[in-house]
Amino acid sequence: MAATDVTSKDRERYARARARGEARAQDPSAVVGARYDPDEDLIDLKFGGGGSMAIPRKAVPGLQRASASNMEAIVVSPAGDALSWPSLDVDVYVPGLVERAFGSRLFAAATGRRGGQRRSKAKAAAAKANGVKGGRPRKRLSA
Repeated sequence: MAATDVTSKDRERYARARARGEARAQDPSAVVGARYDPDEDLIDLKFGGGGSMAIPRKAVPGLQRASASNMEAIVVSPAGDALSWPSLDVDVYVPGLVERAFGSRLFAAATGRRGGQRRSKAKAAAAKANGVKGGRPRKRLSA
């Protein structure tokens, strides 16, 4: 068996990757809990931001014919972005599931809203430059 030489660069890369993973797990849109409700035939998702969502089992590919006992064994990924049913060999990406259940328009609006809230040096500089010019142009009223 060959020995693996881990360099300081490798250690730095690993540390950055761990930090990204921890940051993703703290994201309010990360799933922190999931359970199957057999009475309603729904999958209840709990998010890090305190919200929850119920998705019909029929909306999840691969689960239409699964038994209730197999449905109860849901595993949430460490990053909170995927659900897994190991006994059924089914893995589902949560953003794709939400888009499938509620439509791409709603998902796109939420994603765009999050993107618009991002702060960067380039965005701040552009806003400052536009402010010097008098800000956003006013909409013209048509007669």
